[in-house]
Amino acid sequence: FSTFKMTEVGKVRPRTTLDEMGESGELKRKKAAWCNWIEPGSETFPPEKDRYHLYISYACPWAHRCLILLKLKGLEDAIGFSVVHPTWQYTSPGQVSNAFCSAPHLDRSDKDEHIGWMFRDPSDPPVSNLNGYGAFPCTYCIPDTINNAKSVRELYEIAGDKEGKYTVPVLWDKKKKTIVSNESSDIILMFNSAFNSIAKNPDLDLYPEDLRKEIDEINSWVYPRINDGVYRCGFAQKQDAYEKAFDDLFESLDKYIK
Repeated sequence: FSTFKMTEVGKVRPRTTLDEMGESGELKRKKAAWCNWIEPGSETFPPEKDRYHLYISYACPWAHRCLILLKLKGLEDAIGFSVVHPTWQYTSPGQVSNAFCSAPHLDRSDKDEHIGWMFRDPSDPPVSNLNGYGAFPCTYCIPDTINNAKSVRELYEIAGDKEGKYTVPVLWDKKKKTIVSNESSDIILMFNSAFNSIAKNPDLDLYPEDLRKEIDEINSWVYPRINDGVYRCGFAQKQDAYEKAFDDLFESLDKYIK
């Protein structure tokens, strides 16, 4: 991870989760910046076939669970998706060839050192990890055919993002050319019920009314202590923060197994 410099795109400072650290060295993850909602009857984001597009990484568990829901509900013919390469690369034209920037209207002349998710074509040669640990094929990549972006960062910039954290998943509105949501827990809930009128499996309900209280109670500790717990361990910058995250994680795993 690099020290980032200010970009010329709305003076947005690119950042990653490593910029979300507390004074005690603990990870303090910020909430997702894009949390719009698709629902029947909405004038802003109604559920429509061929209107939305999902961007994911197979390497990101937050993101690929959205694709699982999309498949389970039978929404493949209603919502398209693209898959980035599993390695992070430099996203600024100042760091890589200008040929990689498909959004010429975006002025990014000021160099920055942001690294993030990049799109590749399956026919592209293997891409090396920036740390030099091997090269990884592009076999399962699906390029962005909606915006022709070369990076997830470009999607956020097209949408006018002001936060600077360019994460997946991204649920994109092709009509409004903007991000609906980049919060995976919201996206899976929308996929579960909002598109039932066009889903192949509308009767499949993974968040049934009679179980919601129990599901929400389990999620209240599984998310912060297990799902995010592994990140809290891995990103901790002080020993006390690491040990607290470690204890929370394994106590919760024991609770889950019981």
